[in-house]
Amino acid sequence: MRSRLLSLPLILLLAVGLVGCGGSESSPADQSSSSASASANATQSSASGDVDQTITLQPKGNQMKFKQTEFTVAPGQTIKLVFENTATSPSMQHNVIVINSTEDAIFRRVGEAGMSAGSSNNYVPEDDAIIAHTPIAPPGETVSVTFTVPEETGDYGYLCTFPGHWATMQGTMHVKKSAA
Repeated sequence: MRSRLLSLPLILLLAVGLVGCGGSESSPADQSSSSASASANATQSSASGDVDQTITLQPKGNQMKFKQTEFTVAPGQTIKLVFENTATSPSMQHNVIVINSTEDAIFRRVGEAGMSAGSSNNYVPEDDAIIAHTPIAPPGETVSVTFTVPEETGDYGYLCTFPGHWATMQGTMHVKKSAA
């Protein structure tokens, strides 16, 4: 009996240690719901590290459009992409998904797959084209994701995959060596 009492604190200590190892320093809004969606070219950061640049996007009123349709970043930078959902209509829920292409076929594939992914996955499908993504932001809420920009310069797309939004809610992330 005495040996069981002595082992109880050890078991509790191990349990607390295991639970603590599974956590993250960033809030759920700062990370994605599926790290499997991140491409091999860029990784999403789950730890709170240094951020080189913060980019803030908003919707264009209650339309299915981004107010900011482009932004420029440098290769390899760690950026925090913030989405402030300033819309007021309850149907204007949005996310931001950064993809490794600007091809219409890739926008369509990712956008249409978002509906199949469903609300429990923030309408984020598993797709190799996805570099980073935010969770869904209802009107009045702000979400973000921190990730490393791909090293390859060029244009990368971003879109909202809430059902029906992808076709008009798109933009371009320019990756240039002289990004400000």
